[in-house]
Amino acid sequence: MSILAEFDRLQPVLEELGLSALVRAEEMSGGSSPVYRLDLVDGRQVTLKTHRDGVPGTPAKEAFAAGLLRDLDIPVTRYLLVDETRTRLPFRFAITNYLPGAAVRTLKDHPGISNVYRQMGVLQRKLHTVAMPAYGHMNADGIIAPVATNTEFVRSLIEDIFERFPRQGGEPVLASRLRRIVEERFDDIVPHSTGPVFAHDDLQPGNVLAARTPDGSLTLSGLIDFGNARAADPVFDLAKCLFCSRHEAPDSPALILEGYGPIDHPAPQEALQYYTLLHRMTMWWWLRHIGVIPTPESPSDLIDDLRSMAGA
Repeated sequence: MSILAEFDRLQPVLEELGLSALVRAEEMSGGSSPVYRLDLVDGRQVTLKTHRDGVPGTPAKEAFAAGLLRDLDIPVTRYLLVDETRTRLPFRFAITNYLPGAAVRTLKDHPGISNVYRQMGVLQRKLHTVAMPAYGHMNADGIIAPVATNTEFVRSLIEDIFERFPRQGGEPVLASRLRRIVEERFDDIVPHSTGPVFAHDDLQPGNVLAARTPDGSLTLSGLIDFGNARAADPVFDLAKCLFCSRHEAPDSPALILEGYGPIDHPAPQEALQYYTLLHRMTMWWWLRHIGVIPTPESPSDLIDDLRSMAGA
């Protein structure tokens, strides 16, 4: 997918939005599909987000999810145009505002990175102030198959996880031990939910931007990639943030928690551990599904961690 080959077809799209002519397109790092910064003749910058087939979510779903945050005072993607018809361009795409900065994962050696991790926790807390009407996954129109309780939502996830994990070659004995833990602790953890909130479900250093300030420090400058967004329990979402961030930056979870503040659950650490187990299983079967983990026997920190959690 080369945007340069579609340069002439892109110009009318920009005109339709009342934007000036394109002078340069630069591919940006990160993301599961190519993303480009578009430099316009009047000095303005916008972003072209393409969307490969087979990648979870759609531009319209991401636009819907990001739109739920319009009233929050946080730097997030704002969608100017979404097109999944392949008539303007030969692929699905969106035009959005341009958020300055670089992915936090590329700044991990900066002396001010600790403060950015704290800001990530503050950001996560702000997202969790957005109440949702039910629990469930999202598409471009809202919540899919909404359910009223966290118990119903997590029970459905558990059934799905323990169907997919062995299908992708997960060890039966390990799956059995993990299932026993999940069932034994379910009633102590899952029913204690403060209600469904906006869950980004992928808030980690690859999806958070930070920019350098005039004094050389770092400040959080953007939240991107809403393909995983759902309506879920806040502790469930926080566990996903910590789990993914720990993989990128092992020292970040404690700082994220410092920024996030008190966790509203009678057993916060146990709840984080419980949901982390589910996130690890999900991540393993998904990476097997897409071929990142080529075989069930391939070395994997995820499996090592799951074995440790199972006492295996």
